[in-house]
Amino acid sequence: MGAEVQEQELAGLRWLVLTGERSAVFRTLGDTTRADIHAVQDALPEREALRARTADGPGRARLARLLHRTETHWPVQVAELRDLATGAGLPFDDLLRANLRGDLGTDDGTGCTDLGWRRTRSRVAHNEDGAPALDGRLMLLTLRIDGEAPVTVQWYPGFLPANTFTATGHGLVWGINHIQVAAPADAPGRHFVARAMQQARTLDEALHHLSTHAGAGGFAYTLGEAATGRVAVVESAAGRTAAHEVGTGAPLQWHTNHLRRLPAALDAPANTLGDLPGESPVASPGESPVASGESPVAGPATQAARSLGQYEESVARGTALDRLPLPDTEPDADWFLQVLTGAPLPHGVHRTAAGTDPLMTLCTAVADLTEDRITVRGPDGRTAELPLSSYARGETS
Repeated sequence: MGAEVQEQELAGLRWLVLTGERSAVFRTLGDTTRADIHAVQDALPEREALRARTADGPGRARLARLLHRTETHWPVQVAELRDLATGAGLPFDDLLRANLRGDLGTDDGTGCTDLGWRRTRSRVAHNEDGAPALDGRLMLLTLRIDGEAPVTVQWYPGFLPANTFTATGHGLVWGINHIQVAAPADAPGRHFVARAMQQARTLDEALHHLSTHAGAGGFAYTLGEAATGRVAVVESAAGRTAAHEVGTGAPLQWHTNHLRRLPAALDAPANTLGDLPGESPVASPGESPVASGESPVAGPATQAARSLGQYEESVARGTALDRLPLPDTEPDADWFLQVLTGAPLPHGVHRTAAGTDPLMTLCTAVADLTEDRITVRGPDGRTAELPLSSYARGETS
């Protein structure tokens, strides 16, 4: 049994739509994008360090525990990655290390900004930031797997389609931001947790999934539900989670690549603790973190491996967003595009790979949950708009 592949384009981005049985879909995806997968994996700056770190001793044991934990909880998603590797003609272990790098404690940089809005209308917006070498490699991917609701993600070849911006046939959308933790929990890999959530039927089901299945590494999710207009932000880091909903009293919520509600000791460099402007080191009142039952997290003394410069860059983007004046009327898609792509630091959050910035904004998406619309802007500025429900199904109109 094979899988059908349809190729199309949106806002200058390649868009693949795959339909069929799960294993066939992922093997076909690997074969179709073989050159891209090899190129992306070869461009990973931490690739050789990951191989050396997990070759023997504690690193190899850590990788084995992570795989065991992940395969125990999410065997279907691990099988998807195996099939992707088979289709691409790469060793499974290579793709596994790349997909678990944030769960192994490897420092893989900062990038991505999310905005959540809810007043009379609801929106979720996302900047996907990556290395310039990935320009032309990041693509849109729609999976129409037999028996499941369709899902469309922004996809880096070789990775489980889960760690960027997602829209599902159940009317849910979310953006994901990487959170670096120096001492990950003994828990499943974060990409696999996120991929498994893509069949959640409601926002409440997605929130329950995250609160009961925190990953080893760190992700921040900004989620929205078309049916109700509800928008929520969830931090998941080192086996712990904290969630809150966006409301009319504070209609705009942002997230970059550092924790805002979970204890800062989980991700902050040791010499920044207690000196984070505008941030709280613990969850807000009434929003206590939900313990996942995993291993205890590290204290401040273990955080020295966290890169101070990258952390400061994330805080700087947050500071720029904190300065945004709230519009009196409901903002349109152009307002969100201007916020996300109008200027780089110190005045905005757009990444340009200029000067000392190693990253660029590869894609921007603004989902209008109220009007069933999505606006997508590619890296060269081309912009397209279409129904959000059509986008989730892999349809261009």
